[in-house]
Amino acid sequence: MSHFHARSHDSHHAVDGASIRRIGSVCQHLLNIVAEAATRASERSRYAALPRRYLDDVGMTIAERDAALR
Repeated sequence: MSHFHARSHDSHHAVDGASIRRIGSVCQHLLNIVAEAATRASERSRYAALPRRYLDDVGMTIAERDAALR
């Protein structure tokens, strides 16, 4: 194998490694977005299920709660 060929072969692997890291980074970012959306959905669900007496305790009407959930 010539020196040039070996060198280009090594740089090709470096690009592959960088590409894999980039793909991993994008995947991690997408997983974080999904996790945040799931957390928000869970919080909205709990908020929507609050009984009227809890809303009364904080001075919020059902209409205000419904508007906040939109």
